[in-house]
Amino acid sequence: MPETTLLSLRPTRLIALGHYLIWTFLWIMAVVVYLNPWGFLPQVQIPVLNVRPQTFVAWLLAFAGLVELLNAEIRRRTIQYVITDNRIIRKDGIVRKRTMEIPFTQIERVELEQGLIQRLFGYGDLVLDTGEDTEVLASLRHVRLIHDEVVKHIGQMSYRPPSQRG
Repeated sequence: MPETTLLSLRPTRLIALGHYLIWTFLWIMAVVVYLNPWGFLPQVQIPVLNVRPQTFVAWLLAFAGLVELLNAEIRRRTIQYVITDNRIIRKDGIVRKRTMEIPFTQIERVELEQGLIQRLFGYGDLVLDTGEDTEVLASLRHVRLIHDEVVKHIGQMSYRPPSQRG
């Protein structure tokens, strides 16, 4: 019988929250430097570029912020979680691809982790324990529904009717 994909997910943007905070900070700093409200940069021109120093520094900060934003989005978009009727698959990476597969029959424990902020925004982490290894499916939306679906399939895989018992 062919394998059926039940869910195909990506983490929320909150998985890269640090990158987004850095991006926001850099862009705020770029605006402050460009406006130069306290006059801490001289009002002269850089001869080679024919721009003021604050304009040059502001553009550098804005560019660094853009790089950080792209880094956050690439990080989030390269992670994919696939839940089939037989296993859970985690794929990540661009240059160095990594694929982790855990059959439902090997999962001993499924744990749902949600902090206060995670509960408020409706996301969380799903921790899968195989006894030998632990894998975290981080920053999932509707994590309670995903948890219940995984637990249901683990129960179906581990249940054997009395006629099939040895």
